[in-house]
Amino acid sequence: MALALSTPLAASDANSGSKIYRTYCAQCHGANGKSVMAGAPDFDRPGSLLKSDGSLLTRIQSGKNACPAYRGILSEQQIFEVIAFIRTLGI
Repeated sequence: MALALSTPLAASDANSGSKIYRTYCAQCHGANGKSVMAGAPDFDRPGSLLKSDGSLLTRIQSGKNACPAYRGILSEQQIFEVIAFIRTLGI
């Protein structure tokens, strides 16, 4: 039995993801990925992003704690672009 996984429709663009991140994420996760809100993950640490893109997509779509669910607000492609961007922060 084949399992269908969500995958980006096109190559993820970290530059576009940066703009989306600034609009929706930076107020809690910080402009450079250093958390400014208690409980928000720091994306400036390489170990904080060891999850797969699919796992991060699900987390962002569903939300957690103070982080709202972005399903219906951001498309899967936009979320994959944000993921591409946040992966550049821990480098």
